[in-house]
Amino acid sequence: MAKKNQHGRISEPYGQSAGAGASRREEFYPPLTTSLKAFVKDGSDREFRQLIFEMNSLFNQMKRHVEHFARFIGVSSAQFSFIMIIAEISNSTVRQIAEQMNVTSPFVTAEIGKLVDMGIVAKKENSSDRRSSFLKLTPRGENLVRELAPILCRANDLHFRSLTEERARVLTETIHAIVVDGRRVIHELESPDLRNTMAPSATSEPATPRKPPRSTRR
Repeated sequence: MAKKNQHGRISEPYGQSAGAGASRREEFYPPLTTSLKAFVKDGSDREFRQLIFEMNSLFNQMKRHVEHFARFIGVSSAQFSFIMIIAEISNSTVRQIAEQMNVTSPFVTAEIGKLVDMGIVAKKENSSDRRSSFLKLTPRGENLVRELAPILCRANDLHFRSLTEERARVLTETIHAIVVDGRRVIHELESPDLRNTMAPSATSEPATPRKPPRSTRR
């Protein structure tokens, strides 16, 4: 079992385990990807992996949807998301958008600059903090959101039609909890003791097949 240091972080690089780890890998394959009791049944986390596959599938679906929405109003996918946040939250800031989207502030700043140049977003001075500006949609930006709304509504009605009010409430609470925990995972994976580690099999060169000896017969 991998040891943890005083901060609760895994101290061994991925792919390395001590003692009985090798024998366990031979007995169970693929190895467990979670040890949470809610997901391990009869020594297997197959249902959990299936859940992750489904979540990845949902992510890819929504990514493709966003690409269509963004293309309709002539912006990139990231810019579309920023526009919708600014439309929802009055006097948004770059920091708020970065936290909402789990991206870096410099990235948001660069994309907002493009939207300003396109006449979609306007900046307003933040008198309480000169280092930041309040963001709002211009009349052109507001019109783009209005023109896109019927398509968004149709797509969302189709995509989420299986959710009852109770299911929607549970899903909202669950997604929020997972996102909060996900931020902790990012902090963990980007820590100095894990950020640059690689699996031993990824760093070793594949064995070169031996060439058969040349025959001396003529």
